[in-house]
Order: sequence, then C-alpha cells, then structure tokens
Amino acid sequence: MNSNIDPHQMVLTSIVSTSPSVETRTHPSELVAKRSMLARRVTGINRMSIPQHASATLTFHNINYVVGSKSASSKECLKYAKLPFFKAREPKQVLFDVSGQFKNGMNAILGPSGCGKSSLLDVLADRKNPRGLSGLVQVDGEPRHPSFRYTVGYVVQEDICSGTLTVRENLCFSINLRIPQEMTITEKNECVNRVIKELGLEACADTRVGTEFIRGVSGGEKKRTCIGLDASTASSVMHCLKNLSRQGRTVIFSIHQPRYSIFKIFDTVMFMCKGRCVYHDSAENVVPFFATHGYQCEQYDNPADYALDVLIDISRKPETLVRLNNVYNSTHANALAFSHSQKNLPNDENIEQERQKYKIEAARSVVAEIFYLSQRTLRNSVRNPALALSQTLVSIAIGLLVGLLFYDLKKTIEPGVQNRLGAIFFIIMSQTFSNLTAIEPLIGESALFIHERASGYYRIFTFFIAKLVCDLLPMRVLPAVLFSVISYFMIGLTRTSGQFFIYLLTVFMTSLFGSALCFFIAATIPVFAVALITVILIFVIMMMFTGFLIDLPSIFPWLSWMQWISAFRYASNVLTISEFQGLNFCSSNGTEFCPLTGEEVLAKRELTHVSSWDLWKNFFALTVMTIGLFVLAYIQLIRMKRKK
Repeated sequence: MNSNIDPHQMVLTSIVSTSPSVETRTHPSELVAKRSMLARRVTGINRMSIPQHASATLTFHNINYVVGSKSASSKECLKYAKLPFFKAREPKQVLFDVSGQFKNGMNAILGPSGCGKSSLLDVLADRKNPRGLSGLVQVDGEPRHPSFRYTVGYVVQEDICSGTLTVRENLCFSINLRIPQEMTITEKNECVNRVIKELGLEACADTRVGTEFIRGVSGGEKKRTCIGLDASTASSVMHCLKNLSRQGRTVIFSIHQPRYSIFKIFDTVMFMCKGRCVYHDSAENVVPFFATHGYQCEQYDNPADYALDVLIDISRKPETLVRLNNVYNSTHANALAFSHSQKNLPNDENIEQERQKYKIEAARSVVAEIFYLSQRTLRNSVRNPALALSQTLVSIAIGLLVGLLFYDLKKTIEPGVQNRLGAIFFIIMSQTFSNLTAIEPLIGESALFIHERASGYYRIFTFFIAKLVCDLLPMRVLPAVLFSVISYFMIGLTRTSGQFFIYLLTVFMTSLFGSALCFFIAATIPVFAVALITVILIFVIMMMFTGFLIDLPSIFPWLSWMQWISAFRYASNVLTISEFQGLNFCSSNGTEFCPLTGEEVLAKRELTHVSSWDLWKNFFALTVMTIGLFVLAYIQLIRMKRKK
C-alpha cells in the first residue's frame, strides 16, 4: 500500500546549549534523519499515515510523572521489606500537572537543571515507561497512535552514531529502515542529499564520522554531526531548525541558557521549574511577564539568562512557584489546550471512526532489516579492523605457542600421556579466554542499540541475527580454523581426517561458547570492567571442574554438581576421547612393550567409550549450553530495551 507520509513534518529534538565558556553536547547527526515524520514498521505494531504537508499540533494536559512509584516497585518492596538493611525507595514526582500545546514552529523548553525538561520531552515522544505516568497527549486533537514513537524524529543529547560510517552512510541507514518501502533508490538518495544540504554538511558528507581509532570529520563539522554544539556552531544549527519549522514542521527541543541571537528566533518558550510550568508564550513576552511579578530585567541583560536567574530564585520560594504555576494554569493558552483536549477526548464510538481515517501498513520485512544491519556491521568490521586483526593474530600466536610447547608428542607413558592431557587442557582454556574480546563491542554499541530500537529502526531479533552472523561468527570461524590447523599438526595428534574434523569442530564450538557467554554477560552488565571480571570468574570456576586440576569424585557432594555445567569439561571430554581411543602407550626406555592403552587412560578419568554417543553426547551438551546462552543473551537485549 502506498504511503501518504510526508518525510518532513515533525521534529522532536533534545538539544543542550550553554554559554560560550561551557562545552555543549547534542546529536545533530541523528537529526538529519530523525527530524522527519518517517513512518516506522515494528513487530506487532502497524503504523499510521498522516496526510501530506499537514502541520502537526501536539497537545498535552495534566502530565504527571512519578519515579519510583509504589506500582513500579511493589514486588521488590514485598520481597525485601523484611530485610533490616533494605530501605524502600521514596517516590519522587518529576512532573506536576503540566499542560500546554506545541504548534508548528520553534518550540523551546527552558529551565534549570533537573526541572523536568528532558522528562517532558520523553513523555511527549512516548518514550517513558507508563508506570508512574498519567495525563493526556494528543496529536491534532486525536489520540496518539501506538506507533507514534516510531513516526517522529527524536534527537538525544548523547553522542550516538556509528563512527566508522560516513555522514551520508549514517543517513542512508536511517532512511533505508524508516521510510516507506515503496520509495525508490533514486528518491532515497534525493532525500539524503536534501537533508545534507539543509544542514550544511555537504563538505563532510562522504567523510567518516570518526572514532577513537579513526580520524573523521573535524572542527565544527564533527560537533554538528556527532558530538554536539558549542557557542559558535549553535546559532547555525538553530537557524537550520528555524528553516525546517518554516516548512510546516513542529520542532520541540530543550535548551539550557541560549544566547540572545538564538533565543530571539524561538516562536514559543516554555519555562519550567521543579517539574511545574510557569510560562508558555512567545519569546518577546518573557521580560514583561516576569516584570509584572516583581522581577526586573536590566537593560543589557540576555532575556534567557534573566529568565533562568528568575527561575532559580523562584525554586527557592515555594509559595512564589505555586503562585506562578497557578497563573499559568489560568492563562488563555492553557485554557485553550484544555478545551482542545476535552473536545477531542475519545469515546467508544469515535475511536473506530478515527481508526478508519488512517492507512495501516505492514511491518518492514525481516530480510530487509537483516540486510541493512548486516551491511552496517560488515562496514564497521572492515573499517575498524583492529579487533578482527588482533583476534586473528592472537589465535595464530597461541597456536604456535601450543605447537612449540607440545611439539610432536610421543606415544610413551611418561611424557606422552601427561603432555597430551596438558595440551588438551591448554587448548580449551586458550580458546575460551581468547574470546573475552566479545564483551567490548556489544557494551560499546548498547547506547546505539537502545536509541535505534526506541526510534523504531529495527526489531531486536533482526539486530541479534545480524550481530550473530556478521560479527560473532566471522570473528570466531577464521581464528578457530587457523588455530586448529597450526596446533593440530605441530602437536602431532592422531592424524586422521575424522579426528581432525572433531578437533576443528570442538575448537570452534568452544570458541563460540566463550563468545556466547561474553555476549550474555555484556547484555546483562553494562559496565565493561564488571562484565570482564564476571566472565573471568565464570571461566575459572568451569576450569576447576574439568577434572584436570582435581579429582572430581573427591569434591564435596554439594559442590560436585557444578561439573555438569562446566563447558570446559564437555569440550575436554570430546578431545580426550577422540585422541586417546585406540592408542597404545609404550615404555620410554625404547622397548616396544606398550603396557598402557588409551582406553585405560580414559577409564582412569572415568570416561567410557563404548559407542560413538559417548563422545558426541559431550559435544551435544556443549552445543546446548552455547545455544542456551545465546537465547539468554537475546532475552537480556529485550530486557535492556525495556529497562532503558
């Protein structure tokens, strides 16, 4: 079905600007794509189409938001209430009956730090957890559609973008995943070029954004594209937003302490103090309004600085704050917003009528999402080869080290048996610990994932599949093959095609298990140092229960069960059975007398090999544990998104 969505209608941005002496941060690179009413298709949620070139009016009434409300933590309180050290978190109200209306144009929200600016923006963009939230938000007097959060551009304060991609590629990625599928490639390119031109990024359009390892765009270009705004570049970006608003877009943003050249271009200004609104009108009426309440502005003062000083003073006088809030609640603008909301409150009859006005479109295909995500992931890997190269070089180095330490193992009792067992233990240990590098990429991309998922770029499932296929698997397949080829033939293990295949498969699955555990922990613990320590601790515990370092039957019964969840044990069992079956170990004095067989070594380690299942059941257990960890990692990605 064709879409009637205009990709340039509404912008919800979150911009922070400070005085010239203070560094500022924003995310204009996200603005270039997210500023548009780009309809997003998500699993289980259809989207609405809005008539082309229609200006959107956002109305909100009695918005209250409480953090740590009883409804949000009742289970935790009941669970831990009897603990002597537990103290229930006191609810904190962030927004108090905030009402208003934002029409097309430049709509600024100002106030001291902690006044609720960002919380109000999140509520208007439908990005707050409904727990503790009450009130009414409408678009053009109609109930907000479930897909509203995916059909508005929302620019966050933090620097969130892919640094290995160029400015143009970042925009193309956003457009490919957020605009109607019916748009042709030519139309997409025209849209990207138009956005680049409107934001004045022509000079750096094909330059990489840049990372800590890659030099990208520089100076003001980088600030406007990735990092943020300073006093010298804030004006140009704000005038760019002004031009966008003149084309029928609704721009809503929070800003802190703008200079006068920026302040005067605002169409409306909302001042907030301690979660309450005290003023919502045109920018030129700010000084007269506060003057009527006893706050005089000096002749050459910046009105924005003057108003913020007034708000700081008001925050120290609760009675003044309540009085100004009551004045605001009785103003014509607020009354208009209230009447507009009441007039359009939905009921059982008109809900179905309103639904008929929208065209419902199917979600974007899973294949398309996986394609674009895989494309970006591969580009990131190619343009930032340090991790892949280091992983490969480490695998080669460890393979050579193992090969040199256990070079050409003899089939003798004294060194042969012990060295083979030592080689197997070292191989399993090295293949798991070498995958600690899988922690950092996911933690580094967590902010990008949360932001893009909240903006409706893709499903969690498609992100997970693309990450698995184009990042984890390639990073483990090639290093595992190189390690196996080098170590297997240098060590001198039994050289049959079947046993080499088992060795290669076990090394790869062990490496994949290490990656799965790191992936799961990285999705659970967002702090790299803590996640790293946790993974190492788990690896060490599993290593203790392989049977190489201690006789397992001698362990306390209440601890011995841990051997059954040790991936190290299952992997080492596979290699031990594969290597020792059918071998005969002779005396080291040069005689051909071979008093020890491989089966006897297996029996001493309580490993039976009656059938091939005795070997493959260990491999099966290792595979199940690996798959289980990937499933848990996927669940954690879902929880991560909901929590944020």
